Amino acid sequence: MWTFLSRLPFVATLVTFVCVVIMFALGNWQLQRAEQKTVRLLAIEQAAQTEQVNLQQVIRSDIDNMLDMPVNFEGSVDAERFFLLDNKIHKGRVGYQVLVPVQTYSGTVITNFGWVAGTGSRDILPSVQIVAEKARYSGIISLPLDNIMVKETAVIDGEWPKVLQQTDINVIQQHYKKQVLPFVVLLTAEENSRFVRDWQPVVMAPEKHIAYAAQWFLLAFAGLAVFIIAQRNKLKRKQN
Repeated sequence: MWTFLSRLPFVATLVTFVCVVIMFALGNWQLQRAEQKTVRLLAIEQAAQTEQVNLQQVIRSDIDNMLDMPVNFEGSVDAERFFLLDNKIHKGRVGYQVLVPVQTYSGTVITNFGWVAGTGSRDILPSVQIVAEKARYSGIISLPLDNIMVKETAVIDGEWPKVLQQTDINVIQQHYKKQVLPFVVLLTAEENSRFVRDWQPVVMAPEKHIAYAAQWFLLAFAGLAVFIIAQRNKLKRKQN
C-alpha cells in the first residue's frame, strides 16, 4: 500500500484530495440543512396547532426564522390605497395578487389578499372590492425577494390602485409614503372568498437536502474510486 501511495503523482493526488474533501463537506452541510429544516417544520407545525404568533413576536425575532410561520393580528385595511402585483398566473389565467396595507398596533403590515383574474386588457384593471373595517386576520409570514432583473414600472403619481412588478418593500413605502413592516402576510384561504389563496411553503423539505447530501457523497466516492483505479492501471502498465 505504501509503495502504491508513494508512486502517486503529486498534483493529480492533491487535486483529487481537495475535490473529495469539498464534496464530503458539501454533503455534510446538506445534512445539517436537513436537520435545521426538520426543526423549523416542527416549530411551524407546533405553532399552527397551538397559539399562533403575533406581529410583535415576528418583529422581535430573527425574521429569516419566521418564514412560513402562522400569524394572526387585528387591524384596519386601507381600502383606497392598495397594490396589484402584476403577471400572476393561476390555472393558466393571467391576473394579479392584491397587496393591501393593514394598520395594526404594531405598525402597517402588507397583506396579500390573494389572486384575482385580469380583465384581458393591460389598460383596464380588475375591480377589487375591499371592506374597510377593523377585522381579525390570520396567515403566514412571507419574505419578499428582490429580483434585480425585474424593472419596476410604477410611477409615484398618487393614482390607486398601483400596479407593481414585484413585492419590493422599499418601493411600496415610496408609493405609500409610510413605513411598513419588512415582511408580507399571506392571508389564510377562506370559503366563498373572491380571492384565490393557494400558497406554497417556501421551506424546502428535509428529504431534498438528504437527497442532495447523498449525491455529494456518491460523487466523492466515485471520484476517489476512479482516481485509484486509474492510477493502479497506470502503474501496472509501467511495470509491464
